[in-house]
Amino acid sequence: MVSLMDRDGRTLEHVLTRGGSGLFLLRAVVPGQYRVRADRIGYASTFSDFFHLAHQDTLTIELAARIEPVSLQGIEASADRRCRVRPEEGLAIARVWEEARKALAAAAWTQERGLHHYDMLNIRRQLDDTGRRVEREDREYIQMAAQAPYASRPADSLLAEGFARLSAGGSEFWGPDAAVLLSDAFLDTHCFRMKRHEDNPGELVGLEFEPVPGRQVPEIIGTLWLHAASAQLQQLDFRYVNLDLHPRIMRGAPGGMVEFTTLRNGMWIVPSWNLRMVRPGEAPDAMTGRPTASLAAIIMEHGEVLRVHDGQDIVFEGDLGGRIAGTVFDTLGVGLPLARVFLNGEGTEVTTDADGRFEVAHLGPYTYSVHYTHPYLEQLWYQPAPVEIELGPELTHPVHVDFEAPSLNEVLDEVCAGVSRPGPTRMVRGEQASYRGILTIAATDGEGRPVAGATVLTMTPGLRPEGLNGAHARNRGQTSPSGLYRICWLPLEVPQNPPVANCGQVGARCFTGLGERRLRRKASRVRSQR
Repeated sequence: MVSLMDRDGRTLEHVLTRGGSGLFLLRAVVPGQYRVRADRIGYASTFSDFFHLAHQDTLTIELAARIEPVSLQGIEASADRRCRVRPEEGLAIARVWEEARKALAAAAWTQERGLHHYDMLNIRRQLDDTGRRVEREDREYIQMAAQAPYASRPADSLLAEGFARLSAGGSEFWGPDAAVLLSDAFLDTHCFRMKRHEDNPGELVGLEFEPVPGRQVPEIIGTLWLHAASAQLQQLDFRYVNLDLHPRIMRGAPGGMVEFTTLRNGMWIVPSWNLRMVRPGEAPDAMTGRPTASLAAIIMEHGEVLRVHDGQDIVFEGDLGGRIAGTVFDTLGVGLPLARVFLNGEGTEVTTDADGRFEVAHLGPYTYSVHYTHPYLEQLWYQPAPVEIELGPELTHPVHVDFEAPSLNEVLDEVCAGVSRPGPTRMVRGEQASYRGILTIAATDGEGRPVAGATVLTMTPGLRPEGLNGAHARNRGQTSPSGLYRICWLPLEVPQNPPVANCGQVGARCFTGLGERRLRRKASRVRSQR
């Protein structure tokens, strides 16, 4: 990073040198005395002599960068817990801040002027109140041309209004970007101190910050972690404070993480980030039974850069993160192609290849319920039991799991358990009906949600079942908690009256007929096992 500085030490403009050539171009607005400063992460800064720049002058400045490595090894957090508003006010703090500032300045410059093509993955995870189990994961893959993949609100807005906005209708949380961390507004309202890393004290050096005493708006306390040997900024960890939430809700530990990395062309970006947000709720108190504040869920917003394009060149590729891989086998032990393996949510589905293999990538250090299905199972609305997989934080290889799909006869025995298959019944016109049909009805409301407890009535005209003396054969029952109702062993090739759903018991409108979108009918003919 090369900066143009005036006699008072103010930085007027800065730019990253071109990769491989070291060339740079700086422009001064007015004539005057200037000098150039070159900052290189992990090395001491280099200054040119002062020079005079007249109107319309073009000068060539050659700098020989000092080969003087800067190491942060040996810097320890002391017992001094005084609040230093500006990092420059302590020797060790100033040394660490200077190296963090170089990376933040490069990231802010890239954010301000860089323009790359990004392949990105946005993930929204809903965790249980323990923060370990993923209840739902929705994914969205994005391709875009932008200055930076991650950008925060302006520093002045964040510092004036806070890093979170809480309301009954919904809450919003924000994290800081490089521009915010470098801003005067942030530096004037936060104090810094050294922090020791508990797991890697010799490898990482921490620079912790917190809001100055007296600030009441929603704020963050965080730590910038730098690699001790190379002095490169690794990531920022932070947590939210001053949220005015019940301690039960704050057990969800709202906070976030922002990673930093350099591209092959010398620019800096944020390749990965996440925000951990809490969703308040109510639950009866164990002692009084009265409604009290509780933690309803933890929401994780995670962003990940998969690939960065600079023109025709790929200047960054992300890793695959946590992975689950395996094979779906049929009853003969042969890989089953075209099986779908998925997590609860949207966008997390993969299809097995010709050998039945699959892999789900970009997973976090949580416990997942992994599901699978196949067209021959879907036609019966049969869902095999999921398998729970726990991923650790430092996995370098995928966790392996195999599934053995049940045979069709096993599926039929389960979905029609307790229902005996009747023999052929003579039709009114002297024909025989074959009782090999299964009818599954899915009842949903206007929003597409399952309707449980709906009464379903179906009629088969033209049959003469025992005891009915020529009346229509009837089936009556209620939908399950998942909104499904299944009728086993119906006669094939016989016209069925449209199913009628009596939804009065659940307070919903009724939809009848096969043409309605909200009441679907799915009939399947049971064939011999493949």
